[in-house]
Amino acid sequence: MQMLFSMEARNDFSPECKDSFLAYYPPENQKAYVNGVYDAFADHIEEVDALIEQYAEHWHKDRIAKVDLAVLRLAIAEMVFLAEPTPEGVAINEAVDLAKKFGSEESGRFVNGVLGKAARSRAEEK
Repeated sequence: MQMLFSMEARNDFSPECKDSFLAYYPPENQKAYVNGVYDAFADHIEEVDALIEQYAEHWHKDRIAKVDLAVLRLAIAEMVFLAEPTPEGVAINEAVDLAKKFGSEESGRFVNGVLGKAARSRAEEK
């Protein structure tokens, strides 16, 4: 989440920006996960953002708080685009916890609402 937040702040989603982040953070045992999430997000950035805007009704991504956007991008990438997707319930719970920790007072509810709508919609499509 912190890497996606940093990239959004810099408007730089390049592999070089990812590598710069990985040089300082996270611990070695998490780098494979971070690389996987980055690849899932970077390969599908337009689709991730389109899904966020679809499920965050009346919210364009430019109006969403940057922390909330980073959390939503992480969760959507994990749920939809990872080679081995994270179970939706797990991704949503982790995203809500991140939003509560790093976001505003309303972030947890907002993230939960958007991701819950995404999960319900995806379940209906199956």
